[in-house]
Amino acid sequence: MKSLTVTAGVGIALCLAGCATQLEQQSESELRTVSDARARGQRPPTAPQPPPSTAQRPAPNPDKTDGSLAAYVRTALDNSPALRASFEDWRASAQRIRQARRLPEPVITYGYFVRRVETRVGPQRHKFGISQSFPWPSRLTAGADAASLAARSAQQKYEAAALELTRRVADAYWQLWLIDRVRTVQQDQKRILEQFSSIVRGRLEVGQATLADLGQIDLKVSRLVDVLSGLDEQERAASAMLVAAIGAPPGTATPVTKQDPPLILPAESDAALRSSAVDHPNVRALGLMADAQNQRARAAGAEAYPTFTLGIDYIETGPAVMPGVDESGKDAIVAMIGAKVPIWGGVYGANEEEAHAESASFQARQAAARDQAIAELEKALSDVRDAARRVKLHRDTLVPQAETVYASGLGAYQVGRSTLASVLMAERDLNDIQLTLDRARAQHAMAWARLEQVVGRPVRSRRAP
Repeated sequence: MKSLTVTAGVGIALCLAGCATQLEQQSESELRTVSDARARGQRPPTAPQPPPSTAQRPAPNPDKTDGSLAAYVRTALDNSPALRASFEDWRASAQRIRQARRLPEPVITYGYFVRRVETRVGPQRHKFGISQSFPWPSRLTAGADAASLAARSAQQKYEAAALELTRRVADAYWQLWLIDRVRTVQQDQKRILEQFSSIVRGRLEVGQATLADLGQIDLKVSRLVDVLSGLDEQERAASAMLVAAIGAPPGTATPVTKQDPPLILPAESDAALRSSAVDHPNVRALGLMADAQNQRARAAGAEAYPTFTLGIDYIETGPAVMPGVDESGKDAIVAMIGAKVPIWGGVYGANEEEAHAESASFQARQAAARDQAIAELEKALSDVRDAARRVKLHRDTLVPQAETVYASGLGAYQVGRSTLASVLMAERDLNDIQLTLDRARAQHAMAWARLEQVVGRPVRSRRAP
């Protein structure tokens, strides 16, 4: 009977402490997949790869940077300290699963009989014991499931952090592109004004222009010099933001493409994008935390059930005082079973209700996050479409019209049939429209990056008509 009791106790211990739950196996599998992919230098399809540790982080080589946005995003995912922190949070949460599933530590006891108990077979001198407590099974399994769900929530937060990082890189990248394009436009304008100044000087010599006309042009040139100097400072600030986003050392060169960003629109339906947006990693993280709190409530509810303890005591017995006693000095072995009786029912119920309330809070926050995701999706789609509309309008209509007006006014001024004021106004309109076109292009690219962040995945695209 004692042997059967001990065997059953050992079996329960092995079952509870050694058998991982399905949620735990899934969580560990996902973490292993990402970590193994990183070790092979690959990027898993379902999650961004974890960046290397700070000590192993390679510094991007400016000579090998191709200036593409994709290259900067890869560098950021590999080197960002913020993303590394998010990955380590996930990894740390995964280590809490086994901690939640472990049994209480076994207790080893030793007793010395200060006043020895004399028995027929001899005096009892020492006592050794070992005992193991076994909580109610659902306390361990539900606790492990709660930790597993919390780990999966941390994984979703890591994926959301990667999406946010990608958008930050895109914003800084296209800001740099816009500064470079504005510099090009302003330099072209400065060159045109300097050429126009030569024309005015020639007309001044023959009395067909005034010093005031020349002063107006020189003033505009001086203003452009100031604007170009300001662009240098803006470029330093934007470059610093991009360097910080990709986790590169300060001073790293940040070349960008000279090409215009593609003018594209979503090739997917709004319903498909909405379905992905409400399943964003941030939204899933909240739902997983709600499930984790429900499992924690189950574990708290198990506190109201007994905790059983199995143990064995070994009593060392000395030889009998009287000679010839049968089984003299025979040691005693005592099998022990006990139960911790839960009497604080109100406290256990309060713990369970607390976990249920936390779960309800996460569910409400998840519902609010879904509503916010839909609103942000509509805003992102509106920004993409509006920016594309403005690009098409300025590129196909306003810029050609402004170029025609400026060329016509300049030709009329050269033959004395137009005033300097009208030419300068036409030149200013052309410059403003060109700058607005480039800003619209940059805003469209940033809006697309924001759209993919809101959707939580790459969006299939088509060229805007």
